[in-house]
Parts: sequence; structure tokens; C-alpha cells
Amino acid sequence: MFVIMDESTIGKNPIDAALGERLRGLRETRRLSLADLGRAIGTSYQQVRNYEAGQNRISAATLYRLSQTLDVEISYFFKDLPTNAALGSRVPSANEATRWVSLEQIDNPEVRRHMLGLLDALARRD
Repeated sequence: MFVIMDESTIGKNPIDAALGERLRGLRETRRLSLADLGRAIGTSYQQVRNYEAGQNRISAATLYRLSQTLDVEISYFFKDLPTNAALGSRVPSANEATRWVSLEQIDNPEVRRHMLGLLDALARRD
């Protein structure tokens, strides 16, 4: 299933931004450069910079490597995060919910193929 996103749903995820701030704080406390931390977890300094800025999501495996490298529990990254209400999470309205579509519901194989291509292209934007 997928949802067609509009401009109000595109942008930095508040959780990603909060994790990035925690990561930056830990890195700076440990006096590690972006490059040092990147090498330690097997990625580039640019990727670490993107994590810290909340531009890229941190995978579970990377979060594990970060916690090991920075000598903190994984839970450190999630302590005292704002609640869903504070993040602006909401249940979609009935009108918005009708925009959810399953690819299996699309009978035309050509349209289904194009939708898959569009979803793949959008996924690569993250």
C-alpha cells in the first residue's frame, strides 16, 4: 500500500531531526570529527552530516553501530522524545484515507508498472 503525498507531508521528519541532534551532541562530546565517526561506522562524513541534519534516516543497523561506537545504549537516542501529539501526528481524515491505494487494486498492468516506477523514484529522493 502507499499514500499519495502532498507538500504538507514532505520534509524533515521530527524524529529524524531529534535523533540527528542527539547524534551531533554525542559526537561533539566525544570530540570526534564527522570523518572519524563515519570511518568508525563504515560510512562517509557526508552521510554522518546528513544524519545529524535529519536529512537522512538512520537505519537500525547504523543506529546499533553508532551506539557501540559512542558507548551509549540505543535507548539514549529515543529518551524524552516528544509525543505523537507534539509532533503533529494525526489520523488521516476520511477524505484523505480514500487516497490510500493498493497496487493490486490497479487492473491495468501498464498503469501498475508506471505507479511502481513513480514510487521507486520517490523512494530514491530520501
